[in-house]
Amino acid sequence: MQQIKNKIIEIQQFLKSKGFKNTSIRSYCSIIEKVLKNIDEDFTEQQLETLFIKLNLSPRTYNNYWVIMNFYTKRYLSYNLKFKKAKVDKSLPTYVSREEFDKFLSVIPNIKHKLGFILMYHSEMRVYETCRIKKHNIYLDSFKIFIKEGKGGKDRYTITPQPQIRLLELYLETLPDDSYLFKTYRGHISERSFQERLNKAVKDSGLTKEFTCHSLRHSFAINLLNNGVDIKRIKELLGHNSLRTTEIYLQCVNMDYEAIASVC
Repeated sequence: MQQIKNKIIEIQQFLKSKGFKNTSIRSYCSIIEKVLKNIDEDFTEQQLETLFIKLNLSPRTYNNYWVIMNFYTKRYLSYNLKFKKAKVDKSLPTYVSREEFDKFLSVIPNIKHKLGFILMYHSEMRVYETCRIKKHNIYLDSFKIFIKEGKGGKDRYTITPQPQIRLLELYLETLPDDSYLFKTYRGHISERSFQERLNKAVKDSGLTKEFTCHSLRHSFAINLLNNGVDIKRIKELLGHNSLRTTEIYLQCVNMDYEAIASVC
């Protein structure tokens, strides 16, 4: 048991040195520790696949385990996993309309949560980026927000939330320059706090559509496409590496199906 703990500490230090975020480090270490507690430390590929089957993982979770354990086997056992990833059903992103978002927002009294969701919906920020944004990263005079070390450690700029810019401006005036936008006594607000508040607000607002914090970012992209913004520009705002990732939103764009059908 102590040997496993020592190995987990070593993995934590290695991932940290490579710039992995704390959430990713926790995920890697949790899965690796779970596996090592169930099979021998020098396991074979067949033993690992048998364990995956025994755990009855969903396809997405199976693939997550596969990626993390492939990292482990390459680094510590000197081989690559050869079994295939599971096939995952590719559902379209959930879209939250402006009317639905306004209704959702109307039942949230706390200014921190309200502004956080506004940044996710009108500025495409991921929830963990929203938690960690600082006042000095917001440039109201040039209508942009600097996101430091987003997904994959990439820096990028996005736009300020124009529909609620005055609310953001008034809120910023209450903060010191180097403060987190959503400061708590522990540092910054947590991702769980936003997701739990979102779930409650969806219920309180009477909306029947189920969505997550990340659905708000999806909705930002779909809103831009519906308003004629070039998809390559949207790709840059979202920080996607490949245009193919952004192109999934094309399937969610409003279309006049009756007009299209009339010419077929």
